[in-house]
Amino acid sequence: MSVLALVLMGLAVGAFLLRWYQRTEDRPGLLFSWAVTLATALFVVFVVGPVIARFDWTAAFLGVPLAAFAGWVMAVVWAPRLVEWLGRKSTDVIFGAETPPEPKPCYSVAEAHRKAGRYTAAIAEVRKQLEQFPNDFAGWMLLAEIHADNLHDMDGATAAVEQLVGQPGHAPKNVAYALTCLADWQLKYLRDLEMAKGTFQRIVDMFPDSPEAHFALQRIAHLSYRSVGRDGTPPPPIHVPSTDGRLGLKTDSTEYGPVAPDSAAKAAELVEQLEKHPYDNQTREDLAVLYAESFGRVDLAAEQLEQLIAQEHVSDKQVVRWLNLLADLQATRGGDLAAAREALQRIIDRFPGSPAAEQAHRRLATLSLELRGRQTKPSVPLPSPPEMPGHGNEP
Repeated sequence: MSVLALVLMGLAVGAFLLRWYQRTEDRPGLLFSWAVTLATALFVVFVVGPVIARFDWTAAFLGVPLAAFAGWVMAVVWAPRLVEWLGRKSTDVIFGAETPPEPKPCYSVAEAHRKAGRYTAAIAEVRKQLEQFPNDFAGWMLLAEIHADNLHDMDGATAAVEQLVGQPGHAPKNVAYALTCLADWQLKYLRDLEMAKGTFQRIVDMFPDSPEAHFALQRIAHLSYRSVGRDGTPPPPIHVPSTDGRLGLKTDSTEYGPVAPDSAAKAAELVEQLEKHPYDNQTREDLAVLYAESFGRVDLAAEQLEQLIAQEHVSDKQVVRWLNLLADLQATRGGDLAAAREALQRIIDRFPGSPAAEQAHRRLATLSLELRGRQTKPSVPLPSPPEMPGHGNEP
């Protein structure tokens, strides 16, 4: 056999042993088995072999027992491993090959420390896991939550969220969720409205024309209250109307009832809000209901609802709710049974086979009964709200 063949054979055996060592779970035990095997092989070659080679009584009465002893040692060392290997292969044939589980971070110890109030130990445990899994979303969020909710350390929470946002590969919804949590903490603990608004605006800038941006715009639209900022500016006082302290002794308490709402003023307030935040879905829906119920202007209500329905990044559940609301207003406020049927038919056509479509089918059969509650309101000049940017434009 040539030297090259011996070298190649040695490399092949070495590669096989290395792969075996890397894949085994009991590495110290495998090294011990190899050492015993090597010692037994040397014993057979240099001790048992020369004795048996004599072919005399010594070989018969000494060499054979020594060879049997060497075989017994090899059986003791390798029989358990051989049985385990055969059993695993048999199991793989019956139940399928076993794939090693994917390593995942474990935060149970950190959660236990957190529940026990040991926040420093919890942070240390989370960071230990993040050293092995530096891009784990759940780990960074847990670290930020401990800093914000338990330690009220907004600098630490902000640093954890910024570290997460700066990592590549995270899904947009995860990044948006992290920034949303940060904005909520800024409102809850810092009571800083402008800082929270800037955090929501980052979502809009990072993921324009996306569901995440759409949700962030909804949150921005409802940050209308004034909070206490870092400068310590107090919030404006809330006016509480005073009432007669002897109200229970009055014979006629109707004069102390709630003041009738000013529908025109409410409409102007909603229009003003939409001028500032044209993507405010809740305000636009409230305005549509006000147009129909207080002023009898179902046409203006339908216009507002159509703008909501035409949006790209709204859920199917919201679209179904708006179409049902449109059918309600057309039937009970406008008395237009055909328009109400058309709105319900749009649900059936847009979401065929869905529970919403089945419900629309049932409503079509009983829609005429809803006309009994129709109310007519006089026509009143109303302020015109702005349309959503891009609504009605040709694609």
